[in-house]
Amino acid sequence: MKTLELEKLIQNLSTELYSFAFILIPDDLQATQLMIDSVSAFIIQKRTLIDKWSSTSESELVHNSKDIKIHLYRSMYELAKKRYNQLRMSFKSIEDNSGFFALEFDDKAALFLKERTDFPMDVIEFILGQSRGEVLAHLYSARIKMVNNVPAHSEAIQNDVRNHN
Repeated sequence: MKTLELEKLIQNLSTELYSFAFILIPDDLQATQLMIDSVSAFIIQKRTLIDKWSSTSESELVHNSKDIKIHLYRSMYELAKKRYNQLRMSFKSIEDNSGFFALEFDDKAALFLKERTDFPMDVIEFILGQSRGEVLAHLYSARIKMVNNVPAHSEAIQNDVRNHN
């Protein structure tokens, strides 16, 4: 994968990556900075992988693109996890007033990856650096908390969701 192809791939993924960055750190400026820093860290840390991908054939390009995407998500998650506690007070009002953003950090990440990406469970485990049981626990916790945050007037919806789980 040549530098120009890598640049185009990252540009094509930018909306997707920004969405993940924003759910991890719900602030426009911080999410944008997280995305930039994650891509930079990925390029620096994974230089040998990028070089390996550069020397592969065109037929392996699709596979390499998926690999890069997964590693970018993991890089973003790892960096966001480090920054989250430092920045948490600056977006406390968002977390207090929103069901989804009120979820724990890992619960939000797991739920987003499961519901908003096409990643299979083993890839989600890799991105989060957690076992299947831990990821499933985060998903279960997130769904229960989301149902509990639904206003009381929508009791029928809550019952439907509980019966679905």
